[in-house]
Amino acid sequence: MSHSSLLTAVHDVLAQSVLPVQGTESVHPLSTEYITVTAQLGAVINTTHRLNHALNQLNDLPLGENATKLVALMKEHTALTSSINQSAAASVSLSSLLRGDNRAIYPDASPPHPTKIAEWGRNLGMEVFVDGSTTVLAGKVLVLDIDINDHVAVKTSFANNANGNGNTSAAPELDAFLAQEVTRWINAARRAAGIDSAVGHSREDPAIEAARRSRAIQEHLRYLMMVDGLAAAENEKGLRWFMEPTVVSDHIRKQVASPQMENLDKFLTQHALPLPYLVAPSLSFIVWLSPRGYLQLLRSSPPSKQSSMWNIDIPIAHLKTSMLDTLEDVTIATLKLVPCTEVAKFKMDSSDVPGDHTLLVTPSQMWVLDFTTKLPQNGVVMCQSRMRVIQGIVESRPIDMISMGNMSSMGSMSNLGNMSNMNFGEFGVASLQTNGSGGTGRSWVDLLINKNSSAEYYTATYKSPNGIHPPLHLRLLAPPEPGFLLQRVPVRSVKQVSRVLEIVRGQCWLNESLSILQWSPETPVLKSSHRPSNAEQGMPPGDAALTTLLASVLAGTVTPQSIPVNVYLPSSALSALSQPVDPFTSQHSGLGMGPPASAGSSSGASLFGPSDLEMEMDIPGLSMSMGGNMDMDLGMDLSTPTDTMQQSHGPETCPPPMIVLTSPRPVPRNGLVEIRITSGEGHGENGVWVEASPGVETGYMSDVVRRGGVWSLPGRVWNKG
Repeated sequence: MSHSSLLTAVHDVLAQSVLPVQGTESVHPLSTEYITVTAQLGAVINTTHRLNHALNQLNDLPLGENATKLVALMKEHTALTSSINQSAAASVSLSSLLRGDNRAIYPDASPPHPTKIAEWGRNLGMEVFVDGSTTVLAGKVLVLDIDINDHVAVKTSFANNANGNGNTSAAPELDAFLAQEVTRWINAARRAAGIDSAVGHSREDPAIEAARRSRAIQEHLRYLMMVDGLAAAENEKGLRWFMEPTVVSDHIRKQVASPQMENLDKFLTQHALPLPYLVAPSLSFIVWLSPRGYLQLLRSSPPSKQSSMWNIDIPIAHLKTSMLDTLEDVTIATLKLVPCTEVAKFKMDSSDVPGDHTLLVTPSQMWVLDFTTKLPQNGVVMCQSRMRVIQGIVESRPIDMISMGNMSSMGSMSNLGNMSNMNFGEFGVASLQTNGSGGTGRSWVDLLINKNSSAEYYTATYKSPNGIHPPLHLRLLAPPEPGFLLQRVPVRSVKQVSRVLEIVRGQCWLNESLSILQWSPETPVLKSSHRPSNAEQGMPPGDAALTTLLASVLAGTVTPQSIPVNVYLPSSALSALSQPVDPFTSQHSGLGMGPPASAGSSSGASLFGPSDLEMEMDIPGLSMSMGGNMDMDLGMDLSTPTDTMQQSHGPETCPPPMIVLTSPRPVPRNGLVEIRITSGEGHGENGVWVEASPGVETGYMSDVVRRGGVWSLPGRVWNKG
């Protein structure tokens, strides 16, 4: 029996050591690369043990007079082995471009033809029959009849379906999905071949689009063949594997569908919308839709009187078409089967909740919620606490928010040779250490809006489209909570699916709200002792300017250049609002946890940093700066807890997503206004609950937030006085 040399073992590890994840992404059990990375780390550790053992044996050899000859032979063997390994590595690198999910897409300008569909079927092990424009693809159970003569028509039948009718389709929704996919490939292929440039439209190169769509069809067929194998193993009962997406969709619809017509955006604030065969031959969920995306759907939606099982204002057919063609601001999760070897092992228990539906079980496959569709991030950016909650839902165990670990305690590391004992599942990182600037390490906000670096504060400007208030200068404190990219969640029951999607929906609301504005890391601004003169500001000189300004202040007509707004994203529950804020009398406001004072502020309890109030609220001609000798002690504890995760919120729960906005009241009134916007099921008709400081009207705010105007609320309050 031949053994590989030490150099060959090292080359084998190096050939597989190119990690497929970016440096900004954390590998964890709910990421698609977890199994790959742990296998690579296991190979590195095992090879290290082998090298250590071999070198120790070599060191103990009594070389004597043969040392020179042995060294010469080893050099010759090393040179030959290195050449062979380099050639093998080059071949592996080239072949990897043609295999796997990340393989390159090469332009395909050939015209569409039934023989191409037949070739795809043969490559997947299907029986193929071609008759003119019709192609029949058959597995052990599944039979697909695809006709591309004039209009694409697909008919699905099953070989072991004793109750089937030869004139009707066994799965009409699957037929419509496959016909749509084949039609898109044909249109792109015809444009690429120059046959008909007027068919369809796309900003993408037609040859690239044709190749991409042909690959998508092959992926759909590959998935159907995997399900076909599961169905064939159960004979007549095997049809349930093909019917499971529809069964799950009907189960959810009976629980959440309303007999009254609902707006789609309002429905999505309460539930995810299940749609079989949306982006894959399985069940997909529309988890979140931005206000802009909903408006696009509403404006492009044709009038429809067709009956639908869902009473929503957007026709399902139009919704499915738009999800794939035009919409970008949407989060889609797909419930599908994947090999168990591609998913991290969790201690998952079967569901015992009354009225729940347990998904079909097989030893070789596992159901997962996949979030890598229709998102440029290839997943959903999640904060640490919500990832912990999802982990608890998957493992069906309570979450102890106090005992959250970090990446330095990755479980049992005593046996490094067995990578199955390594635990990346605590969803904690050791990067939450104070940096030189006084801030924390990487936050989930950094992962969302500033992937290449991190910052303690971010700033953005919101301008009213109608000019009803001065521009808002928003200052966001990055939460000291790490972020992860959620990509794949294993599930066992419909209840687990619903609970996971509820957590993701709340995070999507936060992500979408932040993505509305262009945030930039805050840069320190050096104070200047020079105060602009009246002439430089275009004001009358001397006493006339002071008189005019004083009259404006007394009349309450002074308009600042901008309104400072502090933005805070709490990671724990806040106390209730009780009293108005009076920064000049230092009365306790009872506002709960506000954002910490900015770095370098002269007052430790100052809600605003000097870069906000001293620069933007300074009224020319009067010493109205909120800094300096002005006491800004609001009676609130504004310090940041050393660990924002130290509060327990009960088993498998976390606070609902919330945005806290704090801004000054308009002149001549003093004090601060705090607005809290909370999203989640049970929070009003629009799925949003808004509360504010006493005396502030909030009745209209939920509709404003629903339409994407969350950042305009401080300006609207300022405008109303």
